[in-house]
Amino acid sequence: MMKSKILLTSCILGVFLLLHSCKDYLDRTSGQVVSEEDVFGTFENFQGFIEPMYSLIIDYNSHALTTSMNIGGEIIAAQGWSSGDRARLGGYEGWIGGGNTPILQSNFWSTEKNKIGNNDSGIWVDSWRGIRIANLALARLDQLTDATQEEKDLIAGQAHFFRGWFHFELGRYYGGMPYVDQYLLPADDLQLPRLTWHEMAERIVADLDMAADLLPEDWNQTAVGAQFGGGNAGRITRGAALGFKAKTLLYAGSPLMNRFSNGPTDFDQQYMERAAEAAWEVIQIANRGVYSLTPFNEYNLMFARNDGLIPWSKETIFQKVRPEKGEGEHLNKHGRLMTPGRLGGNNICETVNQLYVDRFEMRDGSIYRTEYDQDNARRWDDRDPRFRNAIYVDRDVAGILPITTLEFFTGGMDDNSSIITPYVCHKFWPVGVNNRDQAWSEYRYVTPHLRLAEIYLIYAEAVNEASGATGRAEGANLTAVDAVNIVRARAGMPPVTAAATGYESFRELIRNERWVELCFEGQWFSDIRRWNVAHLPEYKPYVDLVFDRNWTSFTRQVVAERVFENPRHYWMPIPRSQTQLYLEFGQNPGW
Repeated sequence: MMKSKILLTSCILGVFLLLHSCKDYLDRTSGQVVSEEDVFGTFENFQGFIEPMYSLIIDYNSHALTTSMNIGGEIIAAQGWSSGDRARLGGYEGWIGGGNTPILQSNFWSTEKNKIGNNDSGIWVDSWRGIRIANLALARLDQLTDATQEEKDLIAGQAHFFRGWFHFELGRYYGGMPYVDQYLLPADDLQLPRLTWHEMAERIVADLDMAADLLPEDWNQTAVGAQFGGGNAGRITRGAALGFKAKTLLYAGSPLMNRFSNGPTDFDQQYMERAAEAAWEVIQIANRGVYSLTPFNEYNLMFARNDGLIPWSKETIFQKVRPEKGEGEHLNKHGRLMTPGRLGGNNICETVNQLYVDRFEMRDGSIYRTEYDQDNARRWDDRDPRFRNAIYVDRDVAGILPITTLEFFTGGMDDNSSIITPYVCHKFWPVGVNNRDQAWSEYRYVTPHLRLAEIYLIYAEAVNEASGATGRAEGANLTAVDAVNIVRARAGMPPVTAAATGYESFRELIRNERWVELCFEGQWFSDIRRWNVAHLPEYKPYVDLVFDRNWTSFTRQVVAERVFENPRHYWMPIPRSQTQLYLEFGQNPGW
């Protein structure tokens, strides 16, 4: 991330004075008084003021002790406090806390300081904080006098982006929200009604359009960015604004957002057309060389590294960038969530649902069949290469030393009460990050919020729903089929056609491609909800695969089922204390 020349004292005091309650004025010395002119008058100080918006981005797999993978049925953990257990029981209140409901553990939905003191809050609180900072920044733009036009545009563009994006984060989990587009004071009317998802989406899109007009495609090509020698990873760009415009419109056109107007399984064609056009704009930016798909031999470096470098590539469009590294936060959270206890984990290992494993095709593009469970040549081999990049299986060597060979068979070294299924996440786990090899001092991992592969899949889905598999966005030379094949080709998978061999429809093929390409990146829980299918029986079971040391017998067994009621679990519950503030701010259905 760009190391802005920030007057830290001024900025910290500025945030304190303007966003929080203050000490009595007489308690300060003259040196502590900071004026608004000090905070907002120069680009350097103003950038310092808005910098906290970047820190409020939630990484779905490393915020506190939460992983996004276990809330939609992708993975499962044994511990009762885990968010996976909350999904099995349907007790989402324990994720958010608030009122009389205790927070079971620190997580990215927390609405108050958690009980173990690791982290203050999650999406609910941090998004509103980010929106407030963005609104204050936009309200004070006229005070930015000591700045070039480029610098003014960069400040305004970032503020507009974050105001839209934080509303999107709230909306994808909680439904339509009030759209707060001004810096509210106590004397203002604070009783803002909740909007429909479509009303909110239009406001988000307007902010993202403004951001796209103000922000550069590449910060390195700006006078500001050029000062930092390419160290601008993580800065909001035109591509990020247009990408989330496409994603917002994709959501707005999806069945959940249209279930009462168009029907429970219907897409809105006009929203899908707009989503495709926005995604095509990002693809054109990529065609100019700003973004490109990471070569498959470097695929996992987008998610985790063991050399101290930020996991970032030309495929990355938007993600949280954190300065820390080493054996602190990253290793602690990885160990709690992804590593078997024998190799240094905390016996809270999240293991992968067999039904999720089934989604990875065979290498020839045919779908996986349950009878292949008994076939040693097909079960875990001869599969889509992304399978083994994402998931470790029995007898895989997860480290450097032979002792790191994984044993998930009955009676194996990793067959214990904390390992529910014989699969663990590989995607965020580089070689050597374990207590046997101890090659973890430079370990870092991250969950991308948006990367180019997803843009192609957004384009494919939107085009398909608007005009069919061989359709195109207006002015584009790419069909939905073409876009899917670009993503598949990177992994060495064979191209598909509109016939969608083995699938019920090309729609189902696109959904499966999202499952495989974006696995464990915080997408699936939102996807199955926006498609209005999360309540269907086929999305509820967690399935284990039990087998012996010699791989002579394999048996599937259902170990748990997610509780997902329609409509109750399609939206997170809003903290009860918030819904009691005024009538227009109602609770979500079923809560």
